[in-house]
Amino acid sequence: MHLITFGQTSIPYEIVRSNKRKTVSITVDIDGVKVIAPIDVEIEKVQDVVKNKVIWIRKQLLHFEEINDYRHQRLFLSGEKLPYLGRQYRLKAISNTEITVPNFKFSQGTFLAEVPATINKDQYRDALFPLYEDWIKTKALKYVNNRISRYTTILQITPSTISIKNQEQRWGSCTPSGKVLLNWRIFLAPVSVIDYVLIHELAHLKHLNHSTQFWETIKMLQPNYEEKKEWLRINGPSLYI
Repeated sequence: MHLITFGQTSIPYEIVRSNKRKTVSITVDIDGVKVIAPIDVEIEKVQDVVKNKVIWIRKQLLHFEEINDYRHQRLFLSGEKLPYLGRQYRLKAISNTEITVPNFKFSQGTFLAEVPATINKDQYRDALFPLYEDWIKTKALKYVNNRISRYTTILQITPSTISIKNQEQRWGSCTPSGKVLLNWRIFLAPVSVIDYVLIHELAHLKHLNHSTQFWETIKMLQPNYEEKKEWLRINGPSLYI
């Protein structure tokens, strides 16, 4: 592991050598800084590239630090905001002595929850998060069923089934039998990003690989898909609330 200094901060970074690279590239994500360099480039030149990009690197790291804070701050208390389709909606959670199980709904731009008075506020997340997840899954399936025809008509192919699942490692997947599975968390993202994931999996119905033809199919349906792909790479971790 190598280090670059920015003010009083030491930033660790990993150098990976590749015989496929002709130039030095830098990626910053939730796991840190990775520098990919051609095999024959001197270490001093690699370090110079990192030094010249240190301000940008620090900015990106701060962004991911904010994401980490954001991921852990949702306690499902009144006043917090919960995402859906790229927008944030305020939560109103009320303690109710007359109920024994919590309930959760959406009305007039606000998430409304009632929680039994026997549940302490530090238990609200455990009580309400599963209800929020179920609400998203139900709405997500309706959303996809309403939206999918604009793409299947062009592709002239339809998935055998569509399911909304809790997928920890993927935003979506497609099986050889034509089943499309979508991660419920993607429906917290903006609509155009949801479309990218949906298009990505539908394209797999034609191409069960990531070939040139596969990406050309995606570009036909969403010409600016690379922007959505990059949005997901950078902001995807924030969807894991």
